Amino acid sequence: MSRKLTVELPEDLIAFATAKVAAGEFASLDEAVAAGVRNLQAEDAAIDRWVKEEVIPSYEQWVADGKPLFTEDEVSASVERAIEEAARRKAS
Repeated sequence: MSRKLTVELPEDLIAFATAKVAAGEFASLDEAVAAGVRNLQAEDAAIDRWVKEEVIPSYEQWVADGKPLFTEDEVSASVERAIEEAARRKAS
């Protein structure tokens, strides 16, 4: 079932979708926009799966291990690199 929906899009997205229709990739702007929303839906589902299957189990394992994520030396080195990079950017 379909339902009419009116949306406003930036000119660059309109031009992109119109070009896809003109190239024959979609029969209409409606189909192009629907494909974009479907892709967003699939991307969201993939992110949700990744979080459930990898991120949460990794976090739970880290908590169970009770070990720090980084050593003091790693943190110090990272902070020093960030300070050096900021100084380089400021100098240029």
